[in-house]
Amino acid sequence: MATYNKKDFLRHADSVIPPDFKRQGNEAYYTKRETDRELRFYFGEDVYYPHSVTIDGLSVNVSIDIVENVLDEVFEQYPIAGYGSGKNGDTIGGGGYNIPGVDYQSLGRHNVEDDASFAIIKPQLELIVQGGLQFFEDYKSLQAIHDHVATLPIRKMGTFLRQPMPARRMIVKKLIDAPDYQDYAQYVVDYNLAKEEPSPGIFFKALKDKLDGM
Repeated sequence: MATYNKKDFLRHADSVIPPDFKRQGNEAYYTKRETDRELRFYFGEDVYYPHSVTIDGLSVNVSIDIVENVLDEVFEQYPIAGYGSGKNGDTIGGGGYNIPGVDYQSLGRHNVEDDASFAIIKPQLELIVQGGLQFFEDYKSLQAIHDHVATLPIRKMGTFLRQPMPARRMIVKKLIDAPDYQDYAQYVVDYNLAKEEPSPGIFFKALKDKLDGM
């Protein structure tokens, strides 16, 4: 039986990502740097080396410098208990979901073990990449992000605008001078100050203080 290892998977992954995206090290994680944001593709895979992988899709995310810089600065001083904060996190995501023509269930069940088996799913992966590129284009501005969030039910907001969603939403509202920024920010602060665990309230109060001073 032929072997299928990580180098084979990375070769296949490279073949569907646009060449202006750079693979980060030895992982199927690709980024493209723009002036004020970073575009990101992540492959979702289960590995069965040295035999095969299954690929259930790609995550399509964007890190927006000004949003993440504000969030990171406040998190560093006022961390939320039990909530990890990575530097330069994803601001928005979900651009790899619900792409027309992609059968996500069959995609995730398909074993890739050689070039021929990868060729079967490559067109679907290319559809996801094309959908991701459109996602990057659709949400180039903070205003477009703000307006899209406003159309979503609460349970879906945190899939698009990454958690802690209320923090990122506060920042976006402030940066675009949304007329409801103060009301929204105060609601988030009051809600979190009422919690038994004090760290969320302390964090959101510090975030609002910072935003108010900008």
